[in-house]
Amino acid sequence: MAKGLDIKRGDTVYVLAGRDHERRIATLPSEEQAKATPQTAKQIAERHPGKRGRVIGVDPEQRRVTVEGVNVVTRHSRPRGVSSRVTQQQTGRYQQPAPMPIAKVMLVCPRCDRPTRVVRREHEGRRLRSCRRCGEFIDEK
Repeated sequence: MAKGLDIKRGDTVYVLAGRDHERRIATLPSEEQAKATPQTAKQIAERHPGKRGRVIGVDPEQRRVTVEGVNVVTRHSRPRGVSSRVTQQQTGRYQQPAPMPIAKVMLVCPRCDRPTRVVRREHEGRRLRSCRRCGEFIDEK
C-alpha cells in the first residue's frame, strides 16, 4: 500500500460524490424538489444513502480506485486479427467500471458497517488499519 492510501483491493467503499447525488434528489417527492435550492438539495442528497461497492483495483501513482458497479462506462471494440474461431475476441459494446479519484470514496468498516476514516494503530508490532468510529481493526490480525 502506497503512503497515504488506506484503501486496498477487496475493501467495501461508500461513494461520496458524482451523479449519484442527482439520482438521490430525483427520488424525492416533487414538493421537496420544488422547494430545494441547489445548496439544500445537496444537503438532502447527503442524508440519503449512496452507493457501496467492492474495490477491484487501485492505482496509487494516479490516486485512483476502480469500484465494482460504480462509474460504469460503455466501451466499443471492433473485430481484429485473424478471423478464426479460436482467436475471435468480444466485439461490439460492453460495459466496465472506470477508475475514479480515491478522494471520492470512503472505506466502510466491516464491523460497524458505516463509512469511516482510517487510523493506523499498533498491534503486536505491526501497524494495522483501524476504524475511527468503533476502534476495531479492519485488517486481519
